[in-house]
Amino acid sequence: MSTRKTRNRTPLTDREAATDARGAPPPCHGPRLDGAHDDIAVRPHGRVARLLSGARRAAGRALMALVVPAFMAPPAVAEPRELVVTFGGDVNFARSRTPPRPDTVSKFGTYSLAHTTAFIGDHLDGDVNFVNVESVVAPRDGTPLAKRFVFRSHPDNVRHLMDIGVNAFGLANNHAFDHGWPGLAGTRTFFETAARHRNILHHGIGRGAAAFAPRIGTFNGIRVALAAIGIGNTAFAARPDSERAGMTTLFKRGHYDRVLAGLAAAEAEVKILSIHHGAENRIRLDPGQRRLFRRAVEEAGVNLVLGHHPHVPRAVETGRDHAIFYSLGNFIFLGGAERDHLPVGHDYGMFGKAYFTLDASGARLTAIEIRPLRNVELSPEPMSAARARATLAHLSGLSRRAAGAGGLQIGPVSPSARRGAACFKGPKGRRARALCCRLAHRMECDLPDLM
Repeated sequence: MSTRKTRNRTPLTDREAATDARGAPPPCHGPRLDGAHDDIAVRPHGRVARLLSGARRAAGRALMALVVPAFMAPPAVAEPRELVVTFGGDVNFARSRTPPRPDTVSKFGTYSLAHTTAFIGDHLDGDVNFVNVESVVAPRDGTPLAKRFVFRSHPDNVRHLMDIGVNAFGLANNHAFDHGWPGLAGTRTFFETAARHRNILHHGIGRGAAAFAPRIGTFNGIRVALAAIGIGNTAFAARPDSERAGMTTLFKRGHYDRVLAGLAAAEAEVKILSIHHGAENRIRLDPGQRRLFRRAVEEAGVNLVLGHHPHVPRAVETGRDHAIFYSLGNFIFLGGAERDHLPVGHDYGMFGKAYFTLDASGARLTAIEIRPLRNVELSPEPMSAARARATLAHLSGLSRRAAGAGGLQIGPVSPSARRGAACFKGPKGRRARALCCRLAHRMECDLPDLM
């Protein structure tokens, strides 16, 4: 057995021991592994090196997991501020010259107030929910006028609407003065008192110069202005120099100009105007009606014009920042005739919803939603899907003929839906996006809610 001979070596100094095979010191890596500090660290070898290498790879993967998604994810964009307004047309709770009851209505039988709002109560989900009150609102008769139709609703009837979500009321119409000056004063007192305890807007009956200034409130953090004006006996018109309660009257000299001037000057982000006007039971616009309604948009910056009085719906016109509903038809109108047997386009009331987003440039209309309702003389409810499709198609044609390219074109949300929608360009709020993604699937529909 042979032994391997080795050459005797002179012991190396510490400095020489730190020299690698190429004769150069290893790069400095900071503190030595034994805890001592020197200008040259010992390079780890073997199992220690493998452990450190694995630790570095794991740390790198963890860092990439944090960094890469930040580059790949879409930039976080603040959700646009959004205001949703729902609206129905004419409302009253008793037939002509019939004393109203506080908790029931009578027509084809006796029903609870809850019956009259059984369907709509679940859909008054806007930030602002509007109706036109086509009635005196008072607990007792005033001085009934000698006219064919005289309406009065009990205050509790309207409180019921407030309880289920209605918070905006147009009061200017040809039945506001059915009980003379006492009726006008009673209606105004009721709404003024309610406004001290609830966040509601009402307009159309007022005193002095204040009668022409819009009411302004904050809803979902957005300032909203409401004004109302309507046809009626000019003897009951509001006067800037009188403290007697009167109505803002459409064809009383100077009234419309004053109402529009008030809206133009209003410090509000969304402006709504209620107009009671139009020949009854006719679906085409009156001569000059389009020009009259468009003045609100062009002169006062109104975003939503809500027309009523014809008792049938009329055309709808839209623009980048506004919508004009030339007539909504009836909503809960116990004083009106049954309409369900009439032809398509004449047989329903329109329950609408307008979606707006707000940014530095102002309000933008992002979507319109419409539910055609039957049984509007007692307890409104949806039409069948087939009838709703025919009604929406009729409305689209009516709107195109009345307003050309600005006429609303609306279709069903789905083949079996009993409501329709139209969506417009631009950033959408959460609620409009949810609606529009049902109509057409876009990339934004797959993005998570970043808020």
